[in-house]
Amino acid sequence: MEPWNEHSEKVSKQRSDTEKAKALLKMIALREQRIPLMPLPVFTTLVAEELYEIVKELITGIMSVDGWKTTSHELLIGYLAKFYPEFNTAEVMLLDQLREMRNDIAYRGVMINPEYLDRNKQAIHEAIHKLKDTLNKRITKQR
Repeated sequence: MEPWNEHSEKVSKQRSDTEKAKALLKMIALREQRIPLMPLPVFTTLVAEELYEIVKELITGIMSVDGWKTTSHELLIGYLAKFYPEFNTAEVMLLDQLREMRNDIAYRGVMINPEYLDRNKQAIHEAIHKLKDTLNKRITKQR
């Protein structure tokens, strides 16, 4: 994970955009509906990829409400680690591991071992739930 750096060329300050965050929540709801249609263990790799996309969109939504944008997936996780201390080190590391796994899938064609999701599915779902709560609170606070 790359630590958050607001001076990075991969980061830009923008106005708070709660509408974008709300639109991302709708996309996330669609992704969540699609996951059960991909039976395990056959689609483990695609489910892992989908779970990361949900995480990425949730953090993007949080950053959008906060008035930030980044083109770096690493900096997304770094942003969460720096500004949201309610996410402990283990949760941040799990989300970063999911990011690395998604990169391995996308860029190297790596197939994910079904045991990974067996071991981590609950923790991933708990982190997603916590991210959703955080985003919804940020949206509500901006009104």
